Amino acid sequence: MSIEADPAAATGEAGAPGDDESVARPPSRRAAILRTALVVGVLALVFGVILPRFIDYADVVAAFQSLTLPQLLLMLVLTAGAWLVAGLLFWALVPGLSLVRATEGYLILSGIGASVPMGPWNMGVLWVVMRGWGVSIRAATSGIALYGVINQLNRLAIPLFALILLTVSGARPEGNGWPWVIAVLSAAIMVVATALLVAIARSERVADAIARLVARIRDWVFARLGRSGGSDIRAAVHQFRDELGDLLRRQGLVAMTVGILGQFAWCIVLIVALRIVGVPGDVLVPAEVLAVFALTSVITIIPIAPGGAGIPELLYIAGLSAIAGPEWEGLITAGVMLFRLFQWFLPIPIAWVLLKVTRRGRPVLPTMGELRAFTRDEEAAPA
Repeated sequence: MSIEADPAAATGEAGAPGDDESVARPPSRRAAILRTALVVGVLALVFGVILPRFIDYADVVAAFQSLTLPQLLLMLVLTAGAWLVAGLLFWALVPGLSLVRATEGYLILSGIGASVPMGPWNMGVLWVVMRGWGVSIRAATSGIALYGVINQLNRLAIPLFALILLTVSGARPEGNGWPWVIAVLSAAIMVVATALLVAIARSERVADAIARLVARIRDWVFARLGRSGGSDIRAAVHQFRDELGDLLRRQGLVAMTVGILGQFAWCIVLIVALRIVGVPGDVLVPAEVLAVFALTSVITIIPIAPGGAGIPELLYIAGLSAIAGPEWEGLITAGVMLFRLFQWFLPIPIAWVLLKVTRRGRPVLPTMGELRAFTRDEEAAPA
C-alpha cells in the first residue's frame, strides 16, 4: 500500500476476517526479491525512460539544488503530521490502540507494502506486530480488514470535495469534463459501497442476498475460465458481518471522518512541495491541486503499479502540467518528486527500523510458527 492502502485490503485478497494464516503468510525469499526488483524496474522505466522524453531534468536538478534546510524541515514536519492524521484511522478501528502505536502501524503497513508489494503480506506483518502489542485476534483482524475497506471509500469521496472546492473558488482546470465525470462516478460508487456495508451489518437477509449474487458472479467467471470450486461466499459474508458489523456500527462514521482528513493532510503536503520548488499559487491554486490529487487517488485504487510506484508520479505530473502549462513541467516534476520522496519512499526505511525495534530479540519479519503461537495463545486464554 503506497501511503495508499494495499488494494488487497479492499478486494478481499487480505483473507477473510478470522483467516489469520492467509492474512499473515509471508512470501518466499525469492518472491520477495522479485517483488522488490519489480518496484525498482517500474521506477527505472518511469524516471529513466518515459519522463526524460517530456521533461528537462536540468530544471528538476536546479529546483532540488535550491532547496534549503528550513524547507526540508518544513516538509518533514508536515509529513510527520500527515502520518499522525493517517494513523487516526487505525486508532479509531482498533480498540485500545494508542495514537503512537496507530501511527507506527500505518508506517509499517505503508513501508512494507511499498518495498515488498503485491498481495496482503504487509497486512499480515502488521497483524503479527499488533498481536505482539497485546491486541486480540478479533480486534487486530477486524481492524486491519475494515481499514482497507474504509481507506478505499475515503479515496472515492475526495473527488467530490475537490469539485465543491473548485466550484466555490471559481477555478476551472482545462478539459474539466473528465474530472467532473470521475468525481460523480466516484461519489456514486462510494455511496453504493457504503450502503452495502451498512446493509450487510444490519440485515441478515441482505447479507444472504449479496452473498448469492457474488456467488453467481464468481461461478459465471469461473465457468468462462474453465475453473470450478471456490470458497463459501455465504460463510465469508456472514463472517465479515459477525467480525466487522459491530465495529462498523460503532466506529464507521468516525473512521470515515478521520480517513478523509488523512487524504486532505497528504494533499496539503503536495501543495507545500510545489510551492517550495517554485510553483506559485496563481499558477496552481489549491483547488486545482486537490482535483488532480483526487483523480490520482481514484485511478490508483486499481493496482496498476506494484507498491504504488511510478504511475502516481506520472498522473500527478501530467494532470498538474495540463493545468499549469508546459513551461512549468520541470518545476512540477520536482515538486511531485519531492512530495513522493516524503510520502512514498521515506516510510520504507522507517518501517524496517520500526520492525527491528518493535520485534527486538525476534526475527524482523514474522514467521508462520510465530503466527500459530499467537493464535494458540488466544485460544488457550480463558473466556
